[in-house]
Amino acid sequence: RDYRSVQSKMHATMSPAPAVAAGQAVTRGRPRLLANRNWTMVPCARPLKPARVVRLGSFSDLSKPAGQAGSRKFFNSASSESDAARKVSVSAISEPVVSDQPRVSPSVDEDVPRNLRPSSVVPERRRRVNPAPNPVTMDKVGAVVLAGGADSNNPLTRSQARAALRFGATYRLIDFPIANCINSKVRRVFVLTQWNSHTLNQHVNSAYPPEVFGFGEQGSVDVLPSNQTVREKSWSLGSADCVRRHLQSGALKGPGQWEPEAYLILSGEALYRMDYQDMIKTHNETGADITIGVSKQRLGDVDATNLGICSVYTDDTQVYGFREKPKPDELRELAQCEKNVSDLNDCHVHVNMGVYIFSSRAMKELVGVIEHIDEGTSVDFGRDIIPMAIGSNYQIHAHEHGGFWQPVRNLREWYESNLSICSPDLFRKMYAGASALIDVSKDQVFTVPRTLPPARFTGVSDCESSLISDGVVVANGCRIKDSVVGPCVVFGEDVSVERVIFNGHPEMAHIHGNDVPDVGRGSVLLGCVVQSDVLIGAGCVLTNKKGVKKAEVVDENGHGYVIENGLITILEGTVLEAGTVI
Repeated sequence: RDYRSVQSKMHATMSPAPAVAAGQAVTRGRPRLLANRNWTMVPCARPLKPARVVRLGSFSDLSKPAGQAGSRKFFNSASSESDAARKVSVSAISEPVVSDQPRVSPSVDEDVPRNLRPSSVVPERRRRVNPAPNPVTMDKVGAVVLAGGADSNNPLTRSQARAALRFGATYRLIDFPIANCINSKVRRVFVLTQWNSHTLNQHVNSAYPPEVFGFGEQGSVDVLPSNQTVREKSWSLGSADCVRRHLQSGALKGPGQWEPEAYLILSGEALYRMDYQDMIKTHNETGADITIGVSKQRLGDVDATNLGICSVYTDDTQVYGFREKPKPDELRELAQCEKNVSDLNDCHVHVNMGVYIFSSRAMKELVGVIEHIDEGTSVDFGRDIIPMAIGSNYQIHAHEHGGFWQPVRNLREWYESNLSICSPDLFRKMYAGASALIDVSKDQVFTVPRTLPPARFTGVSDCESSLISDGVVVANGCRIKDSVVGPCVVFGEDVSVERVIFNGHPEMAHIHGNDVPDVGRGSVLLGCVVQSDVLIGAGCVLTNKKGVKKAEVVDENGHGYVIENGLITILEGTVLEAGTVI
């Protein structure tokens, strides 16, 4: 930012500048924030060089009220041993990069104070909401889907990315944010991958040819894997760092050097249906630099301590505070309660959905200026960029999403979201709208097409509140309840299945042959996840009767089972002998 535009505001706290040596030609001054939080102008005789910016950490949270934006410290990293002595103290901010033109936001009044008040005392609004002078249209929006996060505690992600996990027997998690983009008329989608990306890359390339945008339409879904350079030999360090690398390399451009006027940043691991045209409308009408998608949730229905919470004016969409993973006592400051509500669980919070719209200028000023991230640290949008933008007085607004929304961060959330499609009342109330995810009466959800025969039931069976995919064969006497059965699973006679998810196989009789069922006769399964190419012998009992919370029995080939949070997961390719009891 050009700090010259705020020199008049800094004058009251500015200390005298050091004397200039006789004969020295001073071409410009550079502002420095001292350890006592006062500004001073340091004269320099030559133009400033771009800072090598490295995120070091946050200010102490001990004295920071709940909801207040957490500022971030940056410093110039010494590039050699000779520069080490000149490294700036960790309690100060080094010389910023000074541009030739000041940043002017038509939607922010000049008299807005730069400091942020705690959310417990709602600050007096001194900003006017002015529509954007040049509204962004959908053909100028570039969508960036973040699908490369690691998940070491989930047994399902040992061989594939979390965004590639199956959902609703037919789809994968990545299908829902991409479908939202296509249905919202976003024509440029970039999928950023890193962790176990082979399956995800194959799926995206097969499921999204240009024809999904409509014949004659110019659209594309491009997979951009993580990369290393001579200067940065580590993988991407956080969501914002991943976007930064591709932004600086020029990969987030379309054919003919097409460059977005706004960036739609999405998580590839969240379940919801949204028309992003409504969010762009909010972005344009408020003249926002950043628009955050939020879901208004009852505090008793969500684990707010593991989410990002926004402080939003009750009569407006303006965001004045943000807290990532607040502590339980801080939720009293962040929650919005009606006058007659005494129970904190009945209050509401605005949960960050991980859906952002950045103007091109905001993206470049907040993310594009970072040149390097030291290995061992990370930079994320929710934890770092959004609080820094609030503290830097960017215009930030919230767009409230009224439908179903569920992030998938672990095995339990993936499991409950899947089963809630069939039985909305099986788990918490927050899953009540999960069945709308696969309702294609209005908008389609795209995935890899398959040519499989329909499901077939032989004899008399009992199937209740379950989802049965193509190619499934159910023999006589089976009982299936509250379960999701993926394609081409074959059940033997008298099998009992309850609250079980089968991932299924890509084709009929994939490895076991036509006469060998995937689940043998008389087997009983309760509360399990069965991955692809698993053979369960006759008379097996998989119920975790003893209530084990965590266990792992895996051979050198990766075959076996894992119990995580009480759920039994049978790993891919495992063969359970007849009579096995878990």
